[in-house]
Amino acid sequence: MAELKIDHRRAMVLTAALATFMTYGYKRTTMDDIAKAAGLSRPALYLLYRNKADVFGACLEIKMEEMREKVAGCFNGRGSVSREVEAALVEGILRPHEEIAGTPHGAELFDVKHEFAGDLFLAWMSAVEEEIASGLLAAAKAGRIGAAAGDVSLQEIASILLDAVEGMKMRTPGIDVLSRKLPVLVRMLIAPLET
Repeated sequence: MAELKIDHRRAMVLTAALATFMTYGYKRTTMDDIAKAAGLSRPALYLLYRNKADVFGACLEIKMEEMREKVAGCFNGRGSVSREVEAALVEGILRPHEEIAGTPHGAELFDVKHEFAGDLFLAWMSAVEEEIASGLLAAAKAGRIGAAAGDVSLQEIASILLDAVEGMKMRTPGIDVLSRKLPVLVRMLIAPLET
């Protein structure tokens, strides 16, 4: 029972912390701000998390799990595999990017991601890649797509997609341009596999 109470309290803290980070940015947010937003005392917050970096990392992990479920849900067999992959990339990369970029301190939050949460960023990208690869493998098993040309595996195609999207994200001036390029990329890599 005590464990459930702590889990509920952690969830409450992370919800409040995420809103606080989005409002004030990482650098301006203090443990006191997070505690107040969560309705806890600062000492009670320190019983749950050692420091602000731990809270931020836990927020990213929660968001990653939510994203993973959304990406997996894109592969439902109701549309073309190309559309499913496109939807998965939107849910796994574009939508989270838009959410952060749309906050007053979005640029700072992206910098923080690279500053100390690089391992979580890599885990995020790996999770998206794994879910897309899993979706492609399920589509192949169901006969919805064929094998890739040569000795390229479906896992490698998922990896190439993620690398391409990340590269485009770095070179593209805005998310709206990336949103227009994404379907073209998916059509180039996935449509030829569709049966």
